[in-house]
Amino acid sequence: LLYADGVARFMPFADKIQTLREMQTVFLKQTGVRDYQSRDGVSPGICHEIARRDFVDPGDFIQATDSHTCMGGGNNALAYGVGATEYAALVVSGATFVKVPESIRFELTGELRTGATAKDVMLHILLHYARNEMTLDRVMEFGGPGLATLSMDERATLTNMATECTAKSGIIDGDEALLHWIAENRASPPGRDALRSCLVTPDEGAVYDGGVHTIDLSTIAPMVAHPGDPEQGIPSDPTNGADIADIGDVAIDIAYGGSCTAGKVDDFAMYARVLEEAVAEGRKVADGVDFYIQFGSEATQEAAREHGWIDTFERAGVRLINPGCGACIGCGPGVSETAEQVTVSAINRNFQGRSGPGRLYLASPLTV
Repeated sequence: LLYADGVARFMPFADKIQTLREMQTVFLKQTGVRDYQSRDGVSPGICHEIARRDFVDPGDFIQATDSHTCMGGGNNALAYGVGATEYAALVVSGATFVKVPESIRFELTGELRTGATAKDVMLHILLHYARNEMTLDRVMEFGGPGLATLSMDERATLTNMATECTAKSGIIDGDEALLHWIAENRASPPGRDALRSCLVTPDEGAVYDGGVHTIDLSTIAPMVAHPGDPEQGIPSDPTNGADIADIGDVAIDIAYGGSCTAGKVDDFAMYARVLEEAVAEGRKVADGVDFYIQFGSEATQEAAREHGWIDTFERAGVRLINPGCGACIGCGPGVSETAEQVTVSAINRNFQGRSGPGRLYLASPLTV
């Protein structure tokens, strides 16, 4: 709601948007819930990113009115989006009806090669599993020895994009690395022993209706999904030598890094890694290309400031945007304006029209 002003497609709804803002303030005062209102016109960030950093704990059961609520699964919680009516009933009654969903498990082995990311893992799963409806309405479990090689931010990417796989949710096996991350990122973290007792792992002999599937992370190559469909990834088979280069020459008008999927601290480290090399070689964003990077939260923005990344981004010719949802929901800088424009973006889904009328290729922060 914060950045809706001035966005052409939202203008007809200006009065309703203002009413929602006022209702949020009233709700806050009446209930005493956590205050995440904007300060001086700047949002504290995207709800999913803030929630996992501030209060989503292992073993929690969370429902909210957005499909990417499943990002909380990166904290070993069962979290997923519901409709507004169902959520209103939950708020009023304090209870909700749930049919225990089926599950599908992904055993991760090996380690990602240089240049490959958790986003590429999800584009791989979208192509080879979701496209065949193997993940449909199921909880996607992620575990195995390869999981230990992924940071908490990368794990959050896996669960965040479960909804793109038409899954019910995604959840990561709980471990000590998660407990350490929670302790490091909260001003008043829960006791580690108490959290440890809440960690959720599969029961011995657990049955998976969707089966158990092993993914060797070392075989995952950087991928790009064709415009209009996150399931249409290239390369289709990284084991046969296919490469992003097979997509051919594609002229880019807009590059966008951000969203709950790609606005985390580790995502920004990826942007910085590439742009630091560019600045060192005296290179900048190409003429005719608009490159936007939007912070997922104030915490990410502060980390970027502490690491000196903001200066690097600006020297490279990147346009930085304050924390919040943006081009991912068709709001603000980074949205295409014509059908002829081509965007490469690190957001979570590239359905036609979601981020403007142009063609949008889906990719990892590194590839963007």
